[in-house]
Amino acid sequence: MMHAKWQGNEGFTAIEAIAVVIIIGIISSAVFYRYNVAGDTGSAVAADQIIADIQYVQARAMGTGTRQNIAFDVGSGTYTAAGEQKTLPDGATVSGTTLPGNRLIFNTLGEPTFGMGDRTIIISGSRTLTVYAITGAVR
Repeated sequence: MMHAKWQGNEGFTAIEAIAVVIIIGIISSAVFYRYNVAGDTGSAVAADQIIADIQYVQARAMGTGTRQNIAFDVGSGTYTAAGEQKTLPDGATVSGTTLPGNRLIFNTLGEPTFGMGDRTIIISGSRTLTVYAITGAVR
């Protein structure tokens, strides 16, 4: 009597191959997303920080009933928001503003005091934030 030789699988099934491709795709996209840092990531984070601080200063002006301001040190990565020194992340800098004296002042109603016309804040030369004249909203 001859014994039948057991035949093992010689390779992957289609399902195994698809699973491996999907897993490799997920891992590579996660690695690519994590390490594909765009050149303006620092300025994007800095823009979000400045927007949050402008909104804070505006709310503080309304909440305390006193004028509050945020002053930018053009050419550097620092500014002062409601008397507190702030530093921008990742080497980002404020490269220019159209604010009078590089200072954004809010009155007790939360309105910017720079008059008519929107003003801008430029971060590291690539991001421009606009402060709207009547509302003080920033984008």
